[in-house]
Order: sequence, then C-alpha cells, then structure tokens
Amino acid sequence: MENKTEGKNEINTNEAMALIKSMQGAREVIVPISLNGTLVHKGMKFTVSISDYNTFINSGQNAKISPTIAAKDLLMHTVAKEDKEMLTELLKIAGTLDNITMEVVNQVAPDMSAVLD
Repeated sequence: MENKTEGKNEINTNEAMALIKSMQGAREVIVPISLNGTLVHKGMKFTVSISDYNTFINSGQNAKISPTIAAKDLLMHTVAKEDKEMLTELLKIAGTLDNITMEVVNQVAPDMSAVLD
C-alpha cells in the first residue's frame, strides 16, 4: 500500500523517494551579480555538496569560528575556478558576503515551508 502525504501536492511513496533522491548530491547554483542596478556577472557558479553545506552550518555553531569566516569559506570553497577572482573582489564590498551566501544557501536547501506550517 502506498503512503500519501497531506496537502495539495500529494504523491505516492515511490514518487516521494524518487524526488528525495533527485535532490541528493552536489547542487549547482548560479547567482547573477548586480551592483547598484548594473549586472556585473550573468551567473557566478557554485557547486555545493552536502559536506560543504554541513560544514557551513556546523561552523556557524562553533564559538571559535565567526559566521563571517564560515560564510566566506563556503563561498570560496564552492565557487567555480573561473569565478574565484571576481568573488574575491566582490567580497571586499560591504554586504556582498551576506547577499551571495544567502542566495547560495537558499538555492541549495529545498523549500520545506509546507512541512513546517
């Protein structure tokens, strides 16, 4: 017998497992960069594995590592080689670290709001 979840997008167990498995592994994230309304990069690429994500989350919980260092480490470790120099320069501008990190994390993590409502 197949289980169904409650909600408007009900799927059977096999479909649920297929969806879950499709979201596993490294995720490629593309982040366009605009500064003061000017597009400076059409899509900076990051490849984030579960290990990268977990290291970022765990580092943020460690009193010896600042959230700023944890965020910078995540970005610098996962950015594509061809985008690394631009990222390095972008991170010298106040506020860019937070904005880019939030965009990367938001694209990596699935939308689970329906479960949490």
